[in-house]
Amino acid sequence: MERILTFGAAQEVLKKVASLATQEFSLLWGFKKELTRLRESLSITQAMLRDAEQSQVWSEAVELWVKKLEDIAHDADDVLDEYGYEVLRRKVELRNQMKKKVLDFFSRHNPIAFRVQMAHKIKNINASLEKLNKMAASIGLVARSTLIADPTSSCDIGLLNSRETVSCFVQDEMFIVGRDEVASEIVTTLINSSNTQESSLSVMAVVGMGGLGKTTLAKKVYHDSEIDRHFNKKIWICVSTNFEVKTILSMILEQLDEKKTGMQGKEAILKNLQEDLKGKRYLLVLDDVWNEDSHKWNDLMSCLASVNDTQGSNILITSRSVTVASTVQALHRRDLGRLADDECWLILKDKAFPDGSASLTEDQERMAREIAKKCAGVPLVAKVLGNMMRCKMGDGWQSILNNQIWGSQEGEHRILSVLRLSFDELKSASLKRCFAYCSMFIKGFRISKSDLIHLWMAHGLLQCPTPNQSNLEMEDVGNEYFNVLLENSFFQDVEVSSI
Repeated sequence: MERILTFGAAQEVLKKVASLATQEFSLLWGFKKELTRLRESLSITQAMLRDAEQSQVWSEAVELWVKKLEDIAHDADDVLDEYGYEVLRRKVELRNQMKKKVLDFFSRHNPIAFRVQMAHKIKNINASLEKLNKMAASIGLVARSTLIADPTSSCDIGLLNSRETVSCFVQDEMFIVGRDEVASEIVTTLINSSNTQESSLSVMAVVGMGGLGKTTLAKKVYHDSEIDRHFNKKIWICVSTNFEVKTILSMILEQLDEKKTGMQGKEAILKNLQEDLKGKRYLLVLDDVWNEDSHKWNDLMSCLASVNDTQGSNILITSRSVTVASTVQALHRRDLGRLADDECWLILKDKAFPDGSASLTEDQERMAREIAKKCAGVPLVAKVLGNMMRCKMGDGWQSILNNQIWGSQEGEHRILSVLRLSFDELKSASLKRCFAYCSMFIKGFRISKSDLIHLWMAHGLLQCPTPNQSNLEMEDVGNEYFNVLLENSFFQDVEVSSI
């Protein structure tokens, strides 16, 4: 993600500088030649940057080159801002009826001194860019041209790993394949263990690598009708990497009674939990647990056990780590397996052909099923590849099949490679920058759609509409960007207001 942000920052500054450098200013006497060299150098440097971005090898030398480029681009930006200010100042001066007839030669606004100063500054920037471009050649970067497509295309795709899960099903999770049997087994185990235990809380863990659908499976269990009939209360908490006992207890209390949000003391929280849970059998889902500190876990269990008269209650956790399952002393553990190729094909088909696949030719279906095999039984990969296939036809599918990432990558490394591939397929640099911007939020951070769009606008990340979309406001462009990212798996666990 740091790599994406580095490219995004460099590209954004270069784009602005290139735009200013192509304008025809009226005060070019003395440095027009240097400004022309700046335009040419920027064009070459941008092409080098594209090659660095698309490079499969991210070395320290490339990283250093990109950061140096960003520094130089900022210097160029400052120089051209200074020039733009001088142009504006002179326009205002010409309109001023009280303007002086003669400028003091030694004034800081003296035109000759200004031109000499500007020529010197731009000359230094050109020298730095030329040196940087020579350095690019020494580390194997070449000038790579590219075409930037319509940023509002609905065929962009991506991911967002860090997110706060919610108990309700989001649109992307409506189509669940191959998990009915395991969900039924988990429901039965939870109910049976609840009926047989005396007083202690029973813990069950669902374990599996990222992308297998642990959270979706937990939601399926959470909303099962048998669970609703058996448990008086259901509580869903997304724990993630920040395992703080008082925070978890406070979140539990907030779900039971939203009026009790923000209570500070652990003693007060436990007293209120006693009031809200006494005499009730509850199911607590702790999703995405990473904590391997047994002291923290024992502290949480001790607090929950202090809430009296909750016999038959259960805790269901999801985690990528077997060590976590051991830490929580899970009475039952379910290792989530991969899907069959045919099941991946169903997920892929649902994403690639939302309007149905009846028009597929025999060759197309054969190729699509071959791509489904590349998913290696991972639902997330099937979703991502299905979205990519929706945007590509014919040779585009063949390029997916022939991609070098299938050579040696396995497990979560393969997932990351596929997700990187989906990011690389984005045709809009502006959309990439909007996605990269989201990485500034900490894991589990919640933000409204309108706030995010306004942040994109404030940072100049939204690309101006194309000529045939000139009637669109920036909010409209931002809304379209958001929808593209949401529809193609950049954003997950979105809560939709019913208002």
